[in-house]
Amino acid sequence: MMELDVRDGFYLTSVHPKDKSAYLEHLNDKSVSDAIPVLPYPYTEATADWWIQHRLELLSENGKEISFALRNSEGYLIGSVGADDFRIGKTHKAEIGYWLARAYQGQSLASDALRVFVRYAFDHLEVTRLTAHTLDFNIASARILEKNGFKLEGCLRQHTKTRSGVFDTFAWGLLKGEE
Repeated sequence: MMELDVRDGFYLTSVHPKDKSAYLEHLNDKSVSDAIPVLPYPYTEATADWWIQHRLELLSENGKEISFALRNSEGYLIGSVGADDFRIGKTHKAEIGYWLARAYQGQSLASDALRVFVRYAFDHLEVTRLTAHTLDFNIASARILEKNGFKLEGCLRQHTKTRSGVFDTFAWGLLKGEE
C-alpha cells in the first residue's frame, strides 16, 4: 500500500472500506460540505458506499492512486486530496480537489497535503497542468492554492449553484515546473 508522508504523523493513502464512518462524520458537517458543490447533503451511507467503491475501481483501472485519503497518526481519515475522475495517460491535465475535517482546519495541513499531492501528480500521473476551482466566499481554499503556487486564471461569474445560492467561481492553474 502506498503511503505518502505529509508531516508530523499525517499521511496520504488510498481509501479503504473502513473509512465509511469517517466520511459520514466529516461530510455531514455543513461547514465542510457547503464548500463542495457536488457533495450531497445529508451525506448518506449509500453515498459513502458508492464513493469508496468508485475510488477502489479507479485505483484498479489506473494502476496508480489519483485521489488520496488524508489520515492522522491513528490512521483515521480526516480529509482528502486528489484528482477524482482523472484517467492517467488520457489527458495532460487534471482538476484537483481537497477537503479537511473541521477539527484540523487552520493548521496548514490542507496546504501541506496539497503540496505532497502536486509533487506526486507531476512526477507520477503524466500531467503537465493542474487546475482547481474555488467558490468566491472560500478564501481559505484560495489561500491553500496560492501557497502551492497556483495562479488565479479568471473568474467565472455566477458559475456554481449550491444549496446556498449561485456563486462566482475562481479558476486556478499550475503548470509543471511552477510548483
